[in-house]
Amino acid sequence: MTPSDLRAFHQAIFARDGLHIAVVGDIDANTLRERLDQLFGDLPEQQTLVPVYDVAPKLGQLVEENYDLPQTSLTLAWPGVKPSAPDFYAAVLLNDILGGSYLTSRLYEEVRQKRGLAYHVSSELTLDSLLVTTETRSDCAAQTLSIVRDVVKQMAQQGPTGAELKASKKHLIGAYAIDQLGSTRSIADRLLDLQIHKADVDYNQRRARSIGRVTLKQVKAAAKKLLSAEPAILVVGPPLGGKDE
Repeated sequence: MTPSDLRAFHQAIFARDGLHIAVVGDIDANTLRERLDQLFGDLPEQQTLVPVYDVAPKLGQLVEENYDLPQTSLTLAWPGVKPSAPDFYAAVLLNDILGGSYLTSRLYEEVRQKRGLAYHVSSELTLDSLLVTTETRSDCAAQTLSIVRDVVKQMAQQGPTGAELKASKKHLIGAYAIDQLGSTRSIADRLLDLQIHKADVDYNQRRARSIGRVTLKQVKAAAKKLLSAEPAILVVGPPLGGKDE
């Protein structure tokens, strides 16, 4: 990567047609319009980026980046779900139960709470993947990886319980305002995210209803669909020594 590469990227991406803006605070429309013109009016009208097409993640592989470190980073990837998919909210609830809810998820319970193998372990649902990430002592990496895979396998085969689903719905609906709308900065961030994903203005109201309608059967189906695949695994740290499974 060279300075000329960065300058070329800057020229390609910084243009008005690729700009999304969210503003929250004590400002009127006319003043905001003037300030936006001052800040962004000199940008080119159109970006010159080459389109990036959707690709399917390559699963079922183990990639090891060997470093002599005291701590190993583990990342596992399963298929993801796009927000427009019919089972999106079922996948959102599945992710929350698996590892998205930091202190109550299955991964947290098995990896940290019961065994103390990691300070942090979580899952995240993206457009392309459902990702599980954690860091652990290098001499515990193989054990931690095995436990993560066991937790995911059990979820794929049996799905969550009714009690887990009820608690997850309560958490995702009840904590949303605190997590996403607790300050002017967080409100602006959320409005920007809705623009980028082309969500309707009533998304916040529809979200709660959509989550509330999800059934246990639907979440179990999402678990089987997403987590039955063989994951891609990235290990950064000392070699696992053939104990990755």
